[in-house]
Amino acid sequence: MKDGIGLDYRQIGFVASAAFIGYLISVAVVGYFVVKIGAKVVINVSLTIIIVGMLINANAANFFVAVVGVLLLGVGSGGSSIPAMGLAGSWFSNKNKGMAIGIAMGGLGVGMVISGILVPKIVRESAEGWRDSWYILAGITSIFILINGLFLKNAPALKHQVHPAINNDRSLNMNSTPFIYRNKRVWTIGFIYLSWGFSYLVFSTFLVDYLMFDLGYSKERSGLYFSIAGALSIASGFIWGTISDKLGRMYALSAVLLIQFTMLIALSISISPLLVAIEVGIYGLTLWAVPTIMNAAVADFVSPKAVPIAMGFVTIFFSVGQIISPLATGVIIEMTNKYFGALILSAFVSLIGGIACMKMHQFQRKKDVYSFKQEKAHL
Repeated sequence: MKDGIGLDYRQIGFVASAAFIGYLISVAVVGYFVVKIGAKVVINVSLTIIIVGMLINANAANFFVAVVGVLLLGVGSGGSSIPAMGLAGSWFSNKNKGMAIGIAMGGLGVGMVISGILVPKIVRESAEGWRDSWYILAGITSIFILINGLFLKNAPALKHQVHPAINNDRSLNMNSTPFIYRNKRVWTIGFIYLSWGFSYLVFSTFLVDYLMFDLGYSKERSGLYFSIAGALSIASGFIWGTISDKLGRMYALSAVLLIQFTMLIALSISISPLLVAIEVGIYGLTLWAVPTIMNAAVADFVSPKAVPIAMGFVTIFFSVGQIISPLATGVIIEMTNKYFGALILSAFVSLIGGIACMKMHQFQRKKDVYSFKQEKAHL
């Protein structure tokens, strides 16, 4: 698409940012629509918006049309992903919530595998192959709308449910928007999510280009490596969601972000195909861990009914990171004609997020110990 309509890397950065602006707009309001009309309707309407965006992209002739199409993709993506993850978690208790959301997140990995294998083959067929790719993806999305219409169910009734993460002596209405916006834990989770939104985008957006232009790999090998990451990422949400259920959300999240920091640094200095494959694979094993744990963590701190609104709120931070990332990394790539600087920058942003998670985990442990002592003193 870049070559087909003559975009430079700076314009590609703006096109990518348009997707995340659309995503930001969507996640800011999607929680309210879920509460009002239910997740199923919101998801299918959002998928329809995605199809419209794909069809616009398939017929794009210039930069401005591409921006509009990708903007709609962002709106639809936010409107479908937030309620979908909330819906997955709503059917399970906090003890298994991370695992459940992680299984649902596996769908993102399946999408990466399909796109990593299918799209390069279609693009190779002709100069207009990228347009055919958009049409095919729109068709696949239409199938999922049909499947959702037949099988997707809204959240179960939450009668008589006591939220285990909240003390019984709290008088605040946890379903209220003001409570969500005043919750310091939710804000902290949001800032951590911002760091990952900035960091992971270099890997997911520029990995293939990095392998092709910096390391000199063929398009086929680069696509294969991307598919390896996607295949391994299918299990990433399940693995790390389960770990977070057992060891704690912030502990697991700090481990994920520190692993990603290490892999991005290693990827920026490695030239051996075997080492690069291992690094890409390890990163893939953590790829969807962060949104999985984020969804579960938010559900720990607010009532079940308020989860879509709270998740939409913290995802605003994530979207800000996604908007800033392509602009900053696009400029670096344009100035240096290399991806090295972008990888290093994203690695250290990931490190900052990991440190914040460790601090939050330590704070939570101290608070839990204090609460235990207070309860013991009253016995």
